[in-house]
Amino acid sequence: MASFLNQSALSIGGFRHYSGLLPANPGDGGPQAQASVKAFHVAATNAAAIFRGDIAVIADSGHGVQGGGDFPFNISAPSASVVIGNGGGSGLGNQSMAPNITRYVPGDTTGIFAGVVVGFMMTLYMAKNGFQYVPANTEAWCFVDTDPQLEMYATVPTVPGTAFNQLLMGGADVKANAGFQATRFGVSGVSIDPASFANTSTLPLRVIGSGEVIGNDPTQAGFVAKVQFNQSRHYRGGGGFTAD
Repeated sequence: MASFLNQSALSIGGFRHYSGLLPANPGDGGPQAQASVKAFHVAATNAAAIFRGDIAVIADSGHGVQGGGDFPFNISAPSASVVIGNGGGSGLGNQSMAPNITRYVPGDTTGIFAGVVVGFMMTLYMAKNGFQYVPANTEAWCFVDTDPQLEMYATVPTVPGTAFNQLLMGGADVKANAGFQATRFGVSGVSIDPASFANTSTLPLRVIGSGEVIGNDPTQAGFVAKVQFNQSRHYRGGGGFTAD
């Protein structure tokens, strides 16, 4: 179980008041959890920084930069005799290896979700600069948990106007909270937007419960909700086809 701490505190095993979406059920690292984590590409002209805990949207003609990229370990000097990446790359660069993603913008009602960002493929550039996140305007690769049934924790920073037990199984959106993004640790500042609770089919999240985190109390500011993605907007759920 994760413990709840206020936004100014950082702790091993705990999370901040604003921490983005934290996967709740694949913590054992079992085969099913590992199989759902996929690598995606971030274009060099991505408009917004990306952190662990952010919602990843598949880039298309209306979201981010449409297209894809090779993996960094497949890109090398041209050679007619070289086949690398276990046969997956020629050394010339194959832009169809990893689809592009972009960061979800609160209020977006049309983007198709890839999942939640859980890590990064550390490039030499990121390592040399100490980046624990993907800065804006930086080419990178993200590891995304694409399990459409993934359950996640997220902070509700203020108490909603309606009792939380009457909001269960409804929908919710997130708030970006850019000021709470932790560039040092690469942790998202996203939280649940308490004003967004509604039974609206285009909302990104479904609220499924609370009370499974130590110290959690849905009548106090800063409580933690358990949510899932809206299946109708997830590419492995009911989300429509999109040409990346």
